[in-house]
Parts: sequence; C-alpha cells; structure tokens
Amino acid sequence: MAVDFKRQARVVRLLNLLAYASNHPGLTPMEIARDLGADPIQVRDDFELLFLSGVGTGPGEMIDLEYSWKGVDIIDDQGLTTPLRLSPAEASALLVLLDSLETMPGLVDARAVRSAAAKIRAVTKSQAVGDAEHSDEAGVAGTVAEALSAKRQLAITYYSASSDATSQRQVEPVSLFHESGRTYLRAAQDGELKTFRLDRIREAMLLDAPSAATDSDFDPADPFGLTNRPQANLLVHPDATWLADYWEIELAPAETGADTAAEWIPATMRYGSEGWLVRFCLSQADRVRLVAPEHLARDAKSRAMRAFEALD
Repeated sequence: MAVDFKRQARVVRLLNLLAYASNHPGLTPMEIARDLGADPIQVRDDFELLFLSGVGTGPGEMIDLEYSWKGVDIIDDQGLTTPLRLSPAEASALLVLLDSLETMPGLVDARAVRSAAAKIRAVTKSQAVGDAEHSDEAGVAGTVAEALSAKRQLAITYYSASSDATSQRQVEPVSLFHESGRTYLRAAQDGELKTFRLDRIREAMLLDAPSAATDSDFDPADPFGLTNRPQANLLVHPDATWLADYWEIELAPAETGADTAAEWIPATMRYGSEGWLVRFCLSQADRVRLVAPEHLARDAKSRAMRAFEALD
C-alpha cells in the first residue's frame, strides 16, 4: 500500500498550526506564519481546512475557530492540542495485533514489533491512558457495579449536556447497556425509569437503602425506549435535512412536483423531556420550527421573544 507522504506532512502541519494558535492567542495569521516559517497564503488555506475538520462528522465534533487578518481565536480545538490518549480497548487491540505479528517470522521485523509492544505496555501504565489507571478507590464505574450487585440505591452527581448543568439525584440502579460506543445506566428516579450516560456521572455514592426497581420491558433494539415516547411535529428547513442523520427525526416523503427548495419539510421527532425538546428547537431555531404539541410551541416562541426583548 502506497503511503501518501504529502498528506501525512499536511496533517502534521495542521495539528502543529492548531496547537500553536491555541497556545498563542492574539497573534495574527501573518505573525503565526512568521513564527512557523511558513507561507502566509498556506497558513490561511490551512485555517480554512481546519475549520472544516474535526474528530467526527456530527454536531459538537468539529473544530471551531474564527480568524481574520486581525487575529485568530481557537474556540474549540476538540482536544487535538493535547497528547494522544489511547483507551484501554485501543491499547489492548494494538497489543493483540502485535502479538499475532510476532508469530510470523520473516514477514515483519520481530525486534520492531517487540519494541512497539513494550512502548504500548509502558504507556498503559502512565497518564497517557487515564482509564487504565486503577487506584484504591472504586471510582464511578466500580461504585455503580457494586450497587447493581448489592441491589442498593445510589446518590449521583449527574451532568446534563442538554441543559449544561449538574444535579444531585438519588436513583435505583437496574442495569447497564452499551450503545454506539457508550455505556449507559438504566435506573429509576422517583419511580420513573431513566437512562444516564456513565461518563457523565461525576460522582457516585453507595446508599444503605435497597434498590427494588426492575426493567422487564427493556428492548435491546430500542434501548432508549423512543417508540413509546411522545411525538412532536416539526418543520425542517430544506438545507437542514442533515439533522435527521444525527437525531431521531423522521422527514415526511417529498410530494411529487413539490418545490422542496422553497417549502419547509414536515417531520416528526420522538422526545423524552418537554424541556429538552424546547431547548433543542431553540438551539436549531434557524433550521427547525416546532409545530406541536402546541403548548410547547408556544413556550418556545415565548422564550425566543423574551430573548429578543432582552437584546433591546
């Protein structure tokens, strides 16, 4: 397989540029080009490419920056200015692959394979793989596992990304499940079954109270129970149909002969929390209009009007 060294060199240059701009706020592109010994036109083109790059393709996974001839402001570097951190699963997969390569004499340099494996093992014992560190404390995952095993309740501090706030909750753990690379806790809070992302539980404390909650209706094909959730009616701008790729939005089929470029597209969306639905529609206000439930549509409009009045 041919190696594209020019592409590799550009990736290295882009990462170096991102890190330098992040660590030297206030510099202009001309000053950055001077310090890095680069062509100013190339620096400009690299910033334009960085703006379209990220660690994924979904919302919140792209690099966010602002630049002009006056200066460069790195708003969100997506962690690409910090040293690479291998997850335990990634480190284990690499070690398994290297062990298999070592059994193929003549095909690879055995010394290079052993050296690479030794470096990865050393990394997994350092701060490069924080998840692989095992302290004397159980940690959140250990406390949750103990609560499930002992059937006891938990007091947790949970971060909600939709409201950007943390809250204290007392829950009755039911089970853990994995979905799209994430681990989730199913637990009852005030008699209602809810789903909590494990990595958003900031603290967990085991309580003496027993946990009697059960979840006999759990469906692995629909782990979040969206089919049983209420449904909202939306209008989606034709230029924003990509939202359906990232959220559970069902777009209505286009009518034959309809001018979809001029018409907002009817859509439906399942939601679990009324507050979340209103916040979602407000965050996508230039792309999404909430039609029903009518009381939530009125709430969203009222909040938007109050925001405009506050700007006066």
